[in-house]
Amino acid sequence: MHEFKSYRYLKIAIKNKKYKLYIADTEKKKKIGLSKVKKLLPGFGMIFTYNKPTNRPFTMKNTSIPLRIIFLDASLKILEVYNCRPFQKKLIQPRNSYSYVIEIWGLYENQWTRNASTNR
Repeated sequence: MHEFKSYRYLKIAIKNKKYKLYIADTEKKKKIGLSKVKKLLPGFGMIFTYNKPTNRPFTMKNTSIPLRIIFLDASLKILEVYNCRPFQKKLIQPRNSYSYVIEIWGLYENQWTRNASTNR
């Protein structure tokens, strides 16, 4: 797994599963995200934090693993969830502004998510 020794992390439950999320709280960390990870262990992921709500898109163009991308508001309410394929070229553009984004291992299809490849 990519070297995350310099990252802070938090432990959180998502859909009754426990995760250790590395915190992407700088522009450099946000730009890299999980793109250099070749294998994501179960129960691990990343959370991106923003000082004010934003609506900028995410990309999977350099990411070799499938991800579930979860957009949240400032109160940590889930706004949108996308299942994304490795190296997909289409941007993941949420409809709403968000304050946090969580990336975890994602299977391509799931009942509670939208497919980024077929969305818009």
